[in-house]
Amino acid sequence: MSAATVRKTDFDRKTRKAMQWEHEGQDWMRALTPREREVMDLLMEGRANKVIADRLGISIRTVEVHRARVLSKLGVRNAVELVWMVHYQRLSSAPAYGLRVAEPDAGQPEAPR
Repeated sequence: MSAATVRKTDFDRKTRKAMQWEHEGQDWMRALTPREREVMDLLMEGRANKVIADRLGISIRTVEVHRARVLSKLGVRNAVELVWMVHYQRLSSAPAYGLRVAEPDAGQPEAPR
């Protein structure tokens, strides 16, 4: 299998998982405990386990456990997929939170793709 095919398959898998959360109407954040949410937020900032442990006042092993549970509950394999999924979910639910997604002005031509 070519590298492009592997990337396409992986992207499709991530997209399906994110859409599954949306389709089922699950509040994906509800699946996480408050501490898991804290760990996830710091993980999404790119913080190392040691830094997260120091900031939250917990052991590195506890951070590793919370990190593993976050990834498992959200159905992702690593922090990159986690960031992708969280941003996808936030963008797809933007109107529900009173946020507006930017749209091209009616008088402006759409930029070429």
